[in-house]
Amino acid sequence: MLTSSIRLFIPVLLCAYWLLVTPLYAQNTLEFVQDGINNSYPLPVPKGPTSIPQTLTFFLNNNGSTDDGIYFQKAPRNISVTFSFDDQKYVTVPQHVTGLTFGAASGASSSQIKAVPVVNSSYYYVDTTRTIFTAHPNGPVGRGINLYVNAGLQIFLSAKPLLLSNAPKSDTSRYYYGKLRLQFSRPVTDPVISFMGLGATTNFANKKLGFATELELQTPGLTLTKLSGNKDMLIDPSKKKILHARTIITGGCDTGAACGSVVVKGSQITTLIFGVYLRADGGQGVWGTEKVTNSGDMWHITVTLPEQ
Repeated sequence: MLTSSIRLFIPVLLCAYWLLVTPLYAQNTLEFVQDGINNSYPLPVPKGPTSIPQTLTFFLNNNGSTDDGIYFQKAPRNISVTFSFDDQKYVTVPQHVTGLTFGAASGASSSQIKAVPVVNSSYYYVDTTRTIFTAHPNGPVGRGINLYVNAGLQIFLSAKPLLLSNAPKSDTSRYYYGKLRLQFSRPVTDPVISFMGLGATTNFANKKLGFATELELQTPGLTLTKLSGNKDMLIDPSKKKILHARTIITGGCDTGAACGSVVVKGSQITTLIFGVYLRADGGQGVWGTEKVTNSGDMWHITVTLPEQ
């Protein structure tokens, strides 16, 4: 009788031990990766600036919700998403081509923006606290996005049109740039979108002007829920708008740029459309000068999905 009880007790102990050492939320995810072996974007990756649509393919990451291991493999069912710009307001920006572009950043010269790969992992940030970005809609919060591995699409909003038109810079000044469209190759459930670095600053003669990209979900019947992020990224009460919370905007996730992950809850989602805006913070600085006209807000976007 005692021997029988011990035999029954041992599996119970083993089960309890397994629950303790196994992450409760470990789930597979579909992610972007660009490691030279598994490439969401076919090599070679071109440089911008360009407004041509860009398509990235998802790879399956085992236990990707926690990043306890990074085991990328081809997804059992192929799935991709195409990013494109629609309804661009600024289409004749000198040297910049359009107001919204992929693969660009400030700093190449005083008048032209810098050409960079349209897809990269140069986020200029390390999420050491593991609190900012989340890969899976069910969590765990702050886990699953590896900034060294997960590729992002680089987007740039040029401030040059606002400089040329001498646009107001009050903290209520908000300028429409166009629409960002995400078109999935097949219907998806609960996509998670992570934004890195919504915010920038100009500094001329020690006078600063901050400005940040803000987005509004325009796809009918869908709303946004913030999964994780810093205090600078807000979702408005309508659950449609991704806003910057600060009155003083800068360019780093730790110092004043909005960063975080949101989930679009729903099934059979094929298209997400965001209105894209640039908002100033009312600082004493300027959009740029006659000699330095290449300022703008550079940020990254990456998308993850629960396995489906």
